[in-house]
Amino acid sequence: KQWYQRRVDSECWQHILCCSAFSKSQELVAEAIARLARRVCTEDVDFKSIAVLTAGRLVPLDKCPGLRPIGIGEILRRIIGKCVMMVLKKDVQKNAGPLQTCAGHEGGIEAAIHAMAEVHDDEDTEAILLVDASNAFNALNRTAATNN
Repeated sequence: KQWYQRRVDSECWQHILCCSAFSKSQELVAEAIARLARRVCTEDVDFKSIAVLTAGRLVPLDKCPGLRPIGIGEILRRIIGKCVMMVLKKDVQKNAGPLQTCAGHEGGIEAAIHAMAEVHDDEDTEAILLVDASNAFNALNRTAATNN
């Protein structure tokens, strides 16, 4: 299939935004994406008007036993997110601080895992607190957590 006959995936977006064959159209598309990004970041946008942008698909990951759903966002939303983060990275890192592990760091979570492994293996370590991250899947009972 030709690129224009396929689903609009990352290769299609790359072709649209980078191919010289589109010339003026390419510039108009880039400007439209920039306006959309600016609007989403600075205005209270009605969800219905951007529902397609915020859509995603779930892909089952076999965890033997069981499945873990992995959400994959739409390519355009991911492009916008990367562009916005290029501009706001320092502000996000500064404001997220210790509340968000490895905010804005390349491969940051791997560094955190290795650091915890070192702490675990250190003979001076007497205890390690493991926090259950079940709320990552919105499974935490907030009423029970508040009362406890």
